[in-house]
Amino acid sequence: MKEILQELSRNDNILGSFYFKGNENLSFFTEAYTIPESRIKRIALVLIQTMDALGSIAFDRFLLEGADKRVSIYKYDGGYLGVIFESRISFSNVDDVYQTIISKQPAVEIKKEPEKKVKEIPKEKPVGKPFPKAPVKEEKILSPSVFEKMKEILSQYLGDFSETIFENQMSDSRIDPDAASFSKVQKMCFGLQKASSMLIGPSQAKEMVDKLLALIKSEK
Repeated sequence: MKEILQELSRNDNILGSFYFKGNENLSFFTEAYTIPESRIKRIALVLIQTMDALGSIAFDRFLLEGADKRVSIYKYDGGYLGVIFESRISFSNVDDVYQTIISKQPAVEIKKEPEKKVKEIPKEKPVGKPFPKAPVKEEKILSPSVFEKMKEILSQYLGDFSETIFENQMSDSRIDPDAASFSKVQKMCFGLQKASSMLIGPSQAKEMVDKLLALIKSEK
């Protein structure tokens, strides 16, 4: 991956390039242009939010437009590869450079999981009277104060990004803080894990969500 970024950044039309996949974060820039790692993480955050908004809509690439710069982002090898260039340069020129360089790379192997055979079990006919249905247990509503505690945990792992990711997940999960059931908040925790893994890596995101789940279970 490092060689791909170096070759991209050597092109006269390209200011720099970067790649992120979980906790892997690489970047190369020309001498005339550079951006801090925190800015790349913000681009990653925008990407994650865009993916959440798109839902099931698949895409291979998209373009971020700035005042005088553009960022073309491609899905590559399970991660995202970004190419930064000036707005005066046409996207087709940059795309040609990218496609030429990528075409020289060995094909990315996608491992297929073996299909699982499901054994059909014949249904037995009920004998005698059916069992009475168990009474439905009313789910406990969590205290609104749990959300402030959740934010504290998120801040430890996500820093400045924690508030934005939290609010997006609250909105997507349609949770009312004053009437939030355990199952809804639990589902939101897994959404937070998915949204955060691109920024902090899968292992850190899992560690974070384990703390969140422990917290809401203690409030149950």
